[in-house]
Amino acid sequence: MYNEVRAFIENKPGKLSHMLEVLAKAEIDILAMEIADEGRFGVVKFLTAEPERAKQMLADANFAVVLNLVVVIEIPDKPGGLVSLSKALESVNLNVTDAYGCILERGKRAIFVVKGDNLEAIEAAVQNAGLKILDTLR
Repeated sequence: MYNEVRAFIENKPGKLSHMLEVLAKAEIDILAMEIADEGRFGVVKFLTAEPERAKQMLADANFAVVLNLVVVIEIPDKPGGLVSLSKALESVNLNVTDAYGCILERGKRAIFVVKGDNLEAIEAAVQNAGLKILDTLR
């Protein structure tokens, strides 16, 4: 499992830029990101090689921020690359409650970030399918 950073920011112009400036000044690289609109506030979910430091930098800048355990899975970047992952989870009756992904190397590999009710079972199913779980992003 891996710590995803979740920051809660007001849905107003400039708020996202301010959060990103805090991370940039600390030289924290964002590897994958998703933004969800939740009305007056948005949830910014992202992966970084330094989740604990990112959390601290944002907290010091008065952002509401938490770390959230997720499973980060490496998959081949090709048509149908997600099929093996979805079939692995389906075969053991596991449901995904939240997910996003990004390409690491076009035509070679991508990552998919998964949240579900049972992260240990998700990891086991993914490993049994021959897919790689990433526990570091360095």
